[in-house]
Amino acid sequence: MLVAHQTYLFSVKVIVLRIVVLLLALSPAVRLGAQAPAPRAAAGSSVAALLEEPTPADWQALSRFDRTLTRREFEARLDGIFDPTHALRPYLGIGNDSAALFASPAHDRPPLLVIHFAPAPAARTRLPVLFRSPAEFIQNQTIAASRPLAGLRIAIEPADIGGHWAEMEDRSVDFRGFGRINEGDLNLTVALLLRERLAGLGAEIFLVRDRTEPVLAAQAPVLLNEIRQALRQKPPALPESFFERAKGFRLDDPRQFEAAAGLLFTKTLETHARAMLVRRSFQPDVTIVLQHNATAESTHGGLTKTNRNIFFVNGAFSADELRQPAQRFRLFTKLLENVTPIEAEVAGAISRRFKSRTGFPAVEYGNSATTRRVIKGDDYVVARNLAFNRNHDGPVVITEPYFMNQTDTLVRLLAGDFTGEKTIAGKQRTSIYREYVECVVEGLLDAYARTPAPARRLPPQRPSQPQASGHQ
Repeated sequence: MLVAHQTYLFSVKVIVLRIVVLLLALSPAVRLGAQAPAPRAAAGSSVAALLEEPTPADWQALSRFDRTLTRREFEARLDGIFDPTHALRPYLGIGNDSAALFASPAHDRPPLLVIHFAPAPAARTRLPVLFRSPAEFIQNQTIAASRPLAGLRIAIEPADIGGHWAEMEDRSVDFRGFGRINEGDLNLTVALLLRERLAGLGAEIFLVRDRTEPVLAAQAPVLLNEIRQALRQKPPALPESFFERAKGFRLDDPRQFEAAAGLLFTKTLETHARAMLVRRSFQPDVTIVLQHNATAESTHGGLTKTNRNIFFVNGAFSADELRQPAQRFRLFTKLLENVTPIEAEVAGAISRRFKSRTGFPAVEYGNSATTRRVIKGDDYVVARNLAFNRNHDGPVVITEPYFMNQTDTLVRLLAGDFTGEKTIAGKQRTSIYREYVECVVEGLLDAYARTPAPARRLPPQRPSQPQASGHQ
């Protein structure tokens, strides 16, 4: 995750150009990124719809998970992964037979949801989900060795937007003497290559975006008006990066609105729109979110000598986050879907491939205020409540290898994608983008394919050509 923040005033100028001038000038009905026929979020995906709190019907829909877990399993998932600080406990009433979730710690109204427990593991009912675990997928495989992932449904999510949106979304840094990095562009390059590789192995692929444009479709005047209302009524919906930028500014300061509008659009709304798009269009067995990491020195274009990898699954909701009804709803959804075992297995397989290929140690998160280990003795995979792994349904793995601001990595990224080898930073090297892709592909094969890894021979990569369709 790129942690670089450009100066506040420069960001305001960018936001004014993008949100006010660009959106209003395009047309009365702006469909962002509509120049190609890739799937886009529906025009009805308004700010209000994307930010609305869960309704009573949404909560009641979770009752489909009745008797899919025991009380012991419920509390183990809650305390071990999703709520290690016990911030959700005041909202809960837990008995031997059921758990009730209330709208407030006062418990002064009927519960939003009551989940009934199975009396014993043998009495559990089947999970009402469409995604398959690696074991379930392998058990039903009847495919040729040349297509070991045939039928596996994978959503590929290239995080961020990139292109001319990169500065607005706070994902662009100019490294003096090297060049500018837009993280969204890097993520998209990896995604296009990964789509081709996985499709060649038989997987069914949904690529959430295939260009450096948002997927959110919206009418400009409505969008701006609804953003104003959202900022007045729902400040918790803003991404954390907004509050980092807005320190010291009054709520009625127009600069604060401009900064919030840009970040609310590119972060919160765009992320929600992408999750809604996948929810309506595809039923993935797993979603892979592609990102690149960086250290704090990158804030002002600084470099680092170290390189590390990290991989995230969902969990470790904070007390502040759990004050928001939407966050509590997503926690309950993820907990009841029981995504953690699949996420941990897939993330672990991918992380081992990166470790073997790069030799980089893990980012040292461990158990902290915002993270939890999920694999004993493995620091590469941690649970963290991030927008992408929270909002997408089903198992989600976020890959964040490399520090973009490490000198060798930076030079390799700026060299772009290529086949074969080139001399980069004094050494013969392959494309870093293809290295990234191969580690993900090999990890997915380790998790989902029958053939043991040592006996597997992967077909050679071909140059990737962008495709107009957003899914296959």
